[in-house]
Amino acid sequence: MNTDLYFLAILPPDDVCDRVRAVQQEIAERFGPKRILKIPVHITLEPPFRLPAETAQHMVDHLRTLFATRPGFTLELRNFGSFRHSVVFIEVAPNLELLELHSKTSALLREEHAYIKEKSWREGYTPHMTVANRDVTPQAHRAIWAEFNTRKFHARFEVNSVALLKHDGNVWQTQRQFELMQIKI
Repeated sequence: MNTDLYFLAILPPDDVCDRVRAVQQEIAERFGPKRILKIPVHITLEPPFRLPAETAQHMVDHLRTLFATRPGFTLELRNFGSFRHSVVFIEVAPNLELLELHSKTSALLREEHAYIKEKSWREGYTPHMTVANRDVTPQAHRAIWAEFNTRKFHARFEVNSVALLKHDGNVWQTQRQFELMQIKI
């Protein structure tokens, strides 16, 4: 059975993307890791998973319904973090709405409809915006982290949608944007 590769993410507004991409570009030029430059700037809501094309439309319908009932919210990015001696990221400030959105999305995809068979990261979900990963050597990681562990970064933006991205064999493309519920005051 033919499957496509998808993931769900929050895509920040262009001004935030530009600032994050500048950090990624600086790391690539100064320390070598360039792989992250091929991936859209994002915060992962659900990591890459495979799904048969004929099943994808059912998933899209279920996600549209779920996200339409979830309110938009504000996210704050601040400073840098690191894990696994290969990843450097911009930290997402603790955010209950984001954790709840992740939990509901994971439950829908795994438990309610079983689109994804793999175990969730629900227990260990650490929202972040990656600036260097996978092609980072231990030496490069030490050098990057020596500089970025004290560097400051701050951005704040409204999250009004969630993107479904699909890999076309070369790059990730935004397949669909799901609007979150807008709260009128």
